[in-house]
Amino acid sequence: MKKLLLLISLLCMGTTLSAQESDQAETQQQIDSLNQVLREMSARMDDVELDSNNQTIWKDRAKYFNIGYVKQKMSPDIEGLDALGLDAEIKSKFGISLSWGKTYYLHKKPLARMIKIGLDWSWLDINYANYSPESSAGEFGQEESGSTMHQAEIGMSFGPSVTVNPIHQLKVSGYFRFTPSYSGLYADESFYHHYATFFNTGFSVAWKVISIGCEWRWGTATYDGLAFDEESLSNDEDASGEILSDLGKQKFKTKSMRVYLGFRF
Repeated sequence: MKKLLLLISLLCMGTTLSAQESDQAETQQQIDSLNQVLREMSARMDDVELDSNNQTIWKDRAKYFNIGYVKQKMSPDIEGLDALGLDAEIKSKFGISLSWGKTYYLHKKPLARMIKIGLDWSWLDINYANYSPESSAGEFGQEESGSTMHQAEIGMSFGPSVTVNPIHQLKVSGYFRFTPSYSGLYADESFYHHYATFFNTGFSVAWKVISIGCEWRWGTATYDGLAFDEESLSNDEDASGEILSDLGKQKFKTKSMRVYLGFRF
């Protein structure tokens, strides 16, 4: 009888333990399923946040418009020093620049969640500099003022850039651009013009819409010279007279530093 009772007790305990183990296994399975759901929800939230940041930080801020102040230096080639009465490098009195373009990023997701490599294309790049040499003592002690010169280029630029987004909507960019341009130089009633190749390199710091930057620009152009003939302009009787005369070609090197305020949109 005692053996029978002991056997019944052991069977009841085994059944209880088996039920407990089954409940624990079912509970653990539910916990695992819940953890899997939470992981999937977290991954989806990360993707949504990444897409939102990509739209706000990168896509919505890809275009740029910059207006800048220019400090520029110009030096003639040795063979053309007498064209404008120059014998050394001259510095601009003031200058302005305008650029408008867009950054085309080469990949959708940022590297390390913060870095993007792109291609900058400035559809319009305008640069103007005014040279007004200071007066100097001439013959008999009289002051002689130098000739005021105007130099301007219009073109477009393109080249690679690297942009880092360390926190929130702060972005720091570095770039290098190739800038083919049409360049013109006006001085002493003479106009010089030609194709010119420039290069730009610089950096910018942007916070949301506003950005500030600094870049260096250099290039060389061999200008075709044209002079205005005042006598033909003032002679009403001879309307067929030549207004422009060829002065040959003059080569100049240009170096600039541009500090600019930009807007990204």
